[in-house]
Amino acid sequence: MYSVLLFPISTLYGVLGLLIRVLLTFLGTVLGRQGPNDGIHLAVSPRCGPLSGTPSDFNAGLNLSQFKTIIAFGDSFTDGGRQDGGPLDPAVMIPPNVLAGGRSTNGPVWVEGIASDIGASVMDYAWSSACTNISLWPSNPYPRDFVMQTTIFLNQLNNLDPETTLYAVFFGINDWGDSFVDGNHLPEAARDMLGQIALLASPPTNARNFLITDAYGRGTHNAWGEAWLQSVFDGLIAFRFQDPPLNVAFADFASIWDGVLGSDPGYEAFGYTNPGACLIDGNVCDDPEHYFYWFDGHPSKQTHRIMADYVEEVMMRCRV
Repeated sequence: MYSVLLFPISTLYGVLGLLIRVLLTFLGTVLGRQGPNDGIHLAVSPRCGPLSGTPSDFNAGLNLSQFKTIIAFGDSFTDGGRQDGGPLDPAVMIPPNVLAGGRSTNGPVWVEGIASDIGASVMDYAWSSACTNISLWPSNPYPRDFVMQTTIFLNQLNNLDPETTLYAVFFGINDWGDSFVDGNHLPEAARDMLGQIALLASPPTNARNFLITDAYGRGTHNAWGEAWLQSVFDGLIAFRFQDPPLNVAFADFASIWDGVLGSDPGYEAFGYTNPGACLIDGNVCDDPEHYFYWFDGHPSKQTHRIMADYVEEVMMRCRV
């Protein structure tokens, strides 16, 4: 009894929210009905670890309930259909368009799910095909990167409260893919990503709260990618121990991709009937609610929802 009272109220709310989602999913299964998120649910847990050693999920100082605004940077996984931080179009598909409000999926993206859960607004600067720094990848035809996104954001001179603003950063997929053509510039990419975070943490923005996510190989791993991940992880730890420290969290979506595309536990454990893409050559599959991808390599709205759930579990369970 007394130990419960030591938890912040926000932590208790987070636990209750998670328990409610689990209970609803269970009841949907027992009653033979679709549970929340069309029955698609997490079948893996965060791999929580310390602020040292090999990369692991962690939350050092973030409290989701305090945030009123989420600033999002990234690529197609985070692109809400608008790249200037303005209001997003509804996450619905209007035929014949097969993308929901300009998103690279058939519904809200993961960061919108988190914002909805905590009652925050999203200012989205992410752009499909973006990498960390386009100058590292001469073969990439799309001049879209983290540098450009932070420049747009900073030029707006937004007056945001550092205490109630969360900065979400999700890069690596396109950098890793480009490395197969342009060579291993991932060490520089990690350095440049961390450099943009440091820029946001400096005046005039003075950002204090950062959420970093990753899924660089989407179920595939290699030495270059793991080194990238380690560099990012080490940089985040340095931010946490600097003076003054930043509040940082890291959520590695590889747990989801490995779990779905591998055999442990496999896609069926998540509720999927197919680990592939629903949308192929403009044709939509018969069961879009239970496909892992919407189109090749891009998560369905159900997958985006469990990505949001994964982040929220990291925030709750991986406090250090």
